[in-house]
Amino acid sequence: MILLFKTFTSYLICLFLIGLFPFSSFANQDQLEAKIKQEIQNGCVFLQDENEKTLLSVNPDQVFIPASIIKVLTSQAALDLLGENYRFKTEFYQDNNENIMIKGYGDPYLISEEIHLIALEFKKLGITEINRLYLDSSSFEGPMDIHGTNGTLNPYDAINGALVVNFNTLNLYKDKFGEIISGEEATPLTPLATEKGLVLKPGTKDRLNLTDNPAESLRYVGELFAEIFILNGIKIQNPNALELKVGPKWEKILTYENSHELKVMLTGLLKYSNNFIANQLYLTLGAQKKGYPATLGKSKSVFNDYSNQLIKPSPVSFQLEEASGISRKDRANCSLMMKVLNIFKNNKQLLDHKKGVYLKSGTLDGVYNYAGYINSQKGLRSFVIILNQPSNRRDRILNYLIKYSQKYP
Repeated sequence: MILLFKTFTSYLICLFLIGLFPFSSFANQDQLEAKIKQEIQNGCVFLQDENEKTLLSVNPDQVFIPASIIKVLTSQAALDLLGENYRFKTEFYQDNNENIMIKGYGDPYLISEEIHLIALEFKKLGITEINRLYLDSSSFEGPMDIHGTNGTLNPYDAINGALVVNFNTLNLYKDKFGEIISGEEATPLTPLATEKGLVLKPGTKDRLNLTDNPAESLRYVGELFAEIFILNGIKIQNPNALELKVGPKWEKILTYENSHELKVMLTGLLKYSNNFIANQLYLTLGAQKKGYPATLGKSKSVFNDYSNQLIKPSPVSFQLEEASGISRKDRANCSLMMKVLNIFKNNKQLLDHKKGVYLKSGTLDGVYNYAGYINSQKGLRSFVIILNQPSNRRDRILNYLIKYSQKYP
């Protein structure tokens, strides 16, 4: 299935390709800086060469709203604190009455294809009949009120949790007769998905945010597991799953590790700017360092400590409410992002790449940011553009940086 989706930050990299904007010639860094300063009303710009020598720096230590370029920091934090081979787990327990308990630990890639693989593991264990499914989401303290989400049907507002499937979204099609059909081969239609698909107009297909209600989110987990288990020849006597915590009577029968390593997940996070994945990682980082259950407070502490360690000894402050960039309370600066980019350079392939530029964008209302690498003849040049202003001049500024890197390789 097409399991990744773009957020409202829909950036068209082709906008900044060479030749779209008129350029005046400039012969040195001072002239380049003067040109760029004309485009900045409120923001910062930073360019370093392939040896991390500063070529241009405007307001590098002033903090601004980073939007989705903060996902590069999120990715590097995950690589450093979890490791690129880290795999999320989901635990399965059984009691004496043939009930199965599913305990989640925030796996952001617990998607339909993975549930099919889990069903095969159950068959290997000789389990072909289940009385009822029980769901344990206690490893994340809920509800998770991520600042910046607005409870809309847009996928970028999908809620986070310990036990969530398909990014808390639905890919549905409504035919001309009004019948709701799953938009993905691996994902069977469930009763809740059918209910949610009624908002679609006949003849349209869309990916919808499942819900802003954690109870409905868990209901969908139970329904989807039941449907996929049944498709794989495992009978479910009672299809209505119940929420419960693992207790003494439950015996662990399977710890399932996702087939995707962390580094693969980061591709989806960065290229599709997936807010849900970013904050699942954010919550997991806090829990891994400070213990379960995951809380926003633990994650904020771990994430901010990590960020400040990167920038030492500069006496600057950051405010990172969450890890996707959706919050307008998030604050970062060009110095921090440049430090991150220089560390992240070996993972540049995780970013979008067009015409010699590796790029992550970040966009909110009045926020127009880029971060990435320009491929010069001598190597990659890291750049950060953060603009918190009414006029979007990031493409023009990026073209200046590209032109400069071509003229002075």
